[in-house]
Amino acid sequence: MKKYVLPLFMFLAALFLTVTAAASDVLGLHDGAKLLQTSERTAVMKELQDVEKRYGVGMAIITVPSTNKMKIGDYANKLLDSTFKDGKKGNMVLVLAMDTRDYYIATDKAMKERITDAKGIPALEEKFLPALKKSDYAGAFTAYARGVGEQLAYYEENGKAYDPKSGFSPLALAIALAIGGACGFLIRAGLIRGMSNVVPAPAANTYLDRESFELLDKEDTFLYMNVTRTPKAKKNDSTDAGHGGGGGKF
Repeated sequence: MKKYVLPLFMFLAALFLTVTAAASDVLGLHDGAKLLQTSERTAVMKELQDVEKRYGVGMAIITVPSTNKMKIGDYANKLLDSTFKDGKKGNMVLVLAMDTRDYYIATDKAMKERITDAKGIPALEEKFLPALKKSDYAGAFTAYARGVGEQLAYYEENGKAYDPKSGFSPLALAIALAIGGACGFLIRAGLIRGMSNVVPAPAANTYLDRESFELLDKEDTFLYMNVTRTPKAKKNDSTDAGHGGGGGKF
């Protein structure tokens, strides 16, 4: 009996190590396109894990050479449904396809309430897209993780999803415009009073010297018109009842 115990133990240990290694590759970051150095990978993983632990969510960043002609939004949603679904308060994944230079952020139903398609996703894009377009992948992923953390912090503090216009006050704008207009009027009046050689004219004709110009003939000649239409770039959208998100090109 003893001769079977040791081989069985070694097999189970090897299986455990294999599963652990696979899990560590799945959770948080999978750089299939080989965009990051080891030190960069470690730093990005730390940023992701900090957000996950602090807010009880699941986050992942996936880079792939290609999605094999699958729409990147559908690809991201499938990953979210099959693999990255352990966050108690929501899950999301950022996918990069390097052959087409597409990116997509997919959120599940719970995360969609915290980071909305209309306001949250565009705010995230403003955080990480500049670095992504410069091929600063470590910087882009770090900015992405921190941007997610900021929006989740806002949600926990205010009980609603982040909205850049939430701090906007129409009354404050009206007061600012009134003060600005009054200051402008006073400054203009002071300048006019200080210029003794300036006299207000009743009409624009006063400034016209009729002896300085004589029009002998006029004729309009139409040459040609060239119209060039460029299709407006459309963003990727694979949202549905159970998924949110958005994406585009980088």
